[in-house]
Amino acid sequence: MKAYGQDPVACGRAETLIPGYLDGELNETQAGPLRQHLLSCPPCRGRAADLTNVKRWMDAAVPSESFEIPLGFSARVASAAFAESVFELEPEPTIAPARTHSQALGVKDSSILPFVLSLTAVAAALLLSFSFLLGLQGQPTGSDLAAEQLPDMLPEVLRELDEMNAKEKKDLSTLDFEKERGNFRR
Repeated sequence: MKAYGQDPVACGRAETLIPGYLDGELNETQAGPLRQHLLSCPPCRGRAADLTNVKRWMDAAVPSESFEIPLGFSARVASAAFAESVFELEPEPTIAPARTHSQALGVKDSSILPFVLSLTAVAAALLLSFSFLLGLQGQPTGSDLAAEQLPDMLPEVLRELDEMNAKEKKDLSTLDFEKERGNFRR
């Protein structure tokens, strides 16, 4: 039997509110009187401390990211909280069996799936072989690999560049001279 303090009714009410208080789910109008009761009632304060320790242990042992909450869980908990007895609860919905790979692909007969996979593998091998053969056709072979000798054009190109630079320099000096004399026109 549970040990209650001086006021068993207040202790019974506090016992139902303590979990919500520890989870931060109570508003101030509910939390204020509960805090006052916990300050004056050692048995309820002990229960709150015990639940706090359990909560810390659970948080450390099972991180909330490590599991998925089932669909409709909060609705079942809420209906259980307001139900007169546990037997009035709705049965938990059954989970549909997982679909097989062939069902996911829309294939009704699973014996065709290995055939389709094999056919796909053969097609991929043929495609790779064909692309390799096409790549070899464009490659030079034998005597085609010799580099051609380019004519020695470097001295001629350098001479032409020198002539162009000299002409440019002459044009710039003529322009500067005309600027100085004032004969410059735009």
